Amino acid sequence: MKKIVFVKSLLIIAVIAILGLGLSGCVIIPEIPTTGTVQVKIMNDDYYYYVYMDGNLYTGTYLGTTNSIGVGIFYNIPTGYHSFYAISTDYLYDGGVSKTIYTGNNVVEIYTY
Repeated sequence: MKKIVFVKSLLIIAVIAILGLGLSGCVIIPEIPTTGTVQVKIMNDDYYYYVYMDGNLYTGTYLGTTNSIGVGIFYNIPTGYHSFYAISTDYLYDGGVSKTIYTGNNVVEIYTY
């Protein structure tokens, strides 16, 4: 009698262990954000600027244009080290800077000449 109870107990423990191991693979891990928001500020000019990332107007990724006071907000920028290049819409003034972008909000200040 004691042997049957012992065997049944071992079987129940084995079934619970197998189910526990099998169901633990169903854990949903939230995705870690890998992008950030970048606010580009042209520090020494109030004018419209084209903004590029990781290159210039020929080789870079075009992000958009700043407003009339030289500020632009760009979303979904990949995290990591990037260069930013800005050139005025009349192509007279330009400048650039490199900065590490993190998740969340980032500010990039560019001085143009």
